[in-house]
Amino acid sequence: MSDPPPLEEITGKRPTNYSVWHRKALPDWCKVTDGDWFEQRSKMGVFKSVAYIETIQVPKVDNADKNYPPWSSKKSLCIEIEEKMGIPAYVIWHNAECTDFLVLRITETKPKRMSDKEYIEFIKGL
Repeated sequence: MSDPPPLEEITGKRPTNYSVWHRKALPDWCKVTDGDWFEQRSKMGVFKSVAYIETIQVPKVDNADKNYPPWSSKKSLCIEIEEKMGIPAYVIWHNAECTDFLVLRITETKPKRMSDKEYIEFIKGL
């Protein structure tokens, strides 16, 4: 079963020229997958990645993991990052205000819901 076509950029604020071009110019088996964030720490002026985070903004966090699942290409990217970089990869669903979070490590099956304060502590603990 294949994924449905990717959603168009909904905010109208991010440039999508490359994505649109790629979809039109290249065959279907050529995929481009954007990544969101690498959480990093600076120690003595050297940056080290401690986690990869894929964020998905949703209207409500309730059942977001079922209503807004990441594309198979996103899952594949997360797994590849975990395996090759040796850091955890997470999918994070959040509301627009960033006060409610659903956190799922890509290798696990059950997400954990967090308040903004809990999520801050989670990020600081990485």
